[in-house]
Amino acid sequence: MMLIKSRLTKEHINRNKTILTLVILIGVLQNCLSFLLPISIGEFFMLTFQTGSSKGRLLQLLGIHFSSISAFFVFFSILSVLKAVTLLAEQWLSLKEGEKFVKMIRERLFATQLNQDAAIFQRRAHGNYLLRYSNDLKAVRNYLLDGILGAFKNVIFLFTGFFLLGVVHLQLTVYLVILFLVFLSVMFLLANYQKKFIQQSRDKRSNLLAFVARSFGRYAKIRGNNSEQETISRFNEKSLRLYVSNLRNYQVEIVQKSLIPFLQYTMLGGLLFITTLVTPAINHGDALVFVLVTLMLFSSMRKILKVPAILNKGGISLRKIETLIWQKKNDPEVVSSKCDAGYLSMPINGEMEKQTDTLLSVPVK
Repeated sequence: MMLIKSRLTKEHINRNKTILTLVILIGVLQNCLSFLLPISIGEFFMLTFQTGSSKGRLLQLLGIHFSSISAFFVFFSILSVLKAVTLLAEQWLSLKEGEKFVKMIRERLFATQLNQDAAIFQRRAHGNYLLRYSNDLKAVRNYLLDGILGAFKNVIFLFTGFFLLGVVHLQLTVYLVILFLVFLSVMFLLANYQKKFIQQSRDKRSNLLAFVARSFGRYAKIRGNNSEQETISRFNEKSLRLYVSNLRNYQVEIVQKSLIPFLQYTMLGGLLFITTLVTPAINHGDALVFVLVTLMLFSSMRKILKVPAILNKGGISLRKIETLIWQKKNDPEVVSSKCDAGYLSMPINGEMEKQTDTLLSVPVK
């Protein structure tokens, strides 16, 4: 909880600790079932063909053994049913809690804005607020589900996997953990670097939506003054700025996405190389089991490596929303592209009907 800076998120978690804990535990169980199902197939081949396999060895390492084919199929059927039930329960509870979180924020934001002092509310064009109710809330939901709950679920499962790997070979496990933490730090650094591009992109989109809302509100006036082309030109200029900002943001985002599989297979390649150097030498059976378990942990590793970007996007959205909710009457803060830089944007003219696109930068006190 100390790592969660958002007041709204802390409030929601404190009010729903039991159900959120249940979601995490069901998620961990679902991951464990996904792990057990494929390795149980190895035991089937051992029973049927009387031969050993790495998956069969792994199942025996977990203390699971079958005396007959019938026992295997009973076990496999139970796992399959449990997998379906836990997946259904996890998905439903997660989506329900995500929507509850978004609903709470959406309703509080709307009620706060309607009860705000007019001087505060009219600092921005009404269209500037639309993004808070659309894209930002989607990012906020992902922040809770995939960022916080997903991180807890996958970290617990990953530590379980690391413990199992430690039983197989401690030296290789230490190498794997250290390398994974290094790669996770790289993803956090990239997410932090991307923050400014996300803010710029969202501010440009918000500005464009405000211009559209303002232009549609002045439809009769624009047509009466024959200023359609001028308005279209201004829209196209803002659209171009949004296009450029989005491309800059995507450049960092695609680096993040393409880097994850590269880091994973670099980790695996390094692992294979280390197996040739460790002393005492690891036998081929343990090496196969170790690599197999590592590959089966890749899904959770991949999800955890995505967490920094998810927290980054959701955190930016939450800061913008919370700035609006807890804004005081004499507080000059408004949401803008300069929010984190210490400067905030205000229209020169407070009257919305006469507002222009000229903005005045006001230092935050």
